[in-house]
Amino acid sequence: MITIQIEPADNGVVKFLIDDNVNGGGEEYTSRMVYDFDGYLGRQQQVKFLSDLILDLGLSTGSDIDRDKLEIKLNWGDKYNASESEIKQRVTLLQKEIKKLTRMIEK
Repeated sequence: MITIQIEPADNGVVKFLIDDNVNGGGEEYTSRMVYDFDGYLGRQQQVKFLSDLILDLGLSTGSDIDRDKLEIKLNWGDKYNASESEIKQRVTLLQKEIKKLTRMIEK
């Protein structure tokens, strides 16, 4: 049986994945992953932690061909003051999404 343990750390969490019957041989295997939530990449590490946890649990999140697909991603806060270059980059991405949706209507 596979067991997942999550322990808090000073700057994030430590996830243990314990398999007590590797390949049906009765041996134990333990994997340890440290997720550091401090610093510049902290939010990205939180997204990675949640994505890895979903994968470890074997949860179905949907695919590109499903109507509903669960995605864990970063986005701006409602009161975040973005720089001009960030806004331009976001507008470019949204324009590409609009073109993609428009092509889907035309089909």
